[in-house]
Amino acid sequence: MSRRTARKHAFLTLYQSDITGLPIDPILDRWRSYRGSIEEYALLLSHGVEREKEVLDELLGDVAVGWPVHRMSAIDRTILRLALYEMLYVQDVPAEVAVNEAIELAKGFSSDEAPHFVGGVLRGASEIALGSRDPNRWVGHG
Repeated sequence: MSRRTARKHAFLTLYQSDITGLPIDPILDRWRSYRGSIEEYALLLSHGVEREKEVLDELLGDVAVGWPVHRMSAIDRTILRLALYEMLYVQDVPAEVAVNEAIELAKGFSSDEAPHFVGGVLRGASEIALGSRDPNRWVGHG
């Protein structure tokens, strides 16, 4: 399967975790009971986002001025966390690929305004986390 499909599956499990408050493993177990196996890349992303959620949310809070993470829609918040995780922790995914994939998820699952919002937040996060503005602050950069 493609990484795009794995991202979508990770998004679906992470979204369910976000709205139910359940840890990711019971959600993945339910996925497997209904749909069979899930891609290794989706597992990597799902567990990684869950593990690094505080760091990801801190960065999102710094970048999305006027939009506290808890006030974002659960869909947008999940997409942003997923893309930020890839940008910070998956070395073979260029930041622009993560941004573009997040925009595609937003087009498919969120509001008409979401792709613009998601792209803007992620480009700002990329400048802060991966640019010259104190990149060492963010764990897992580069």
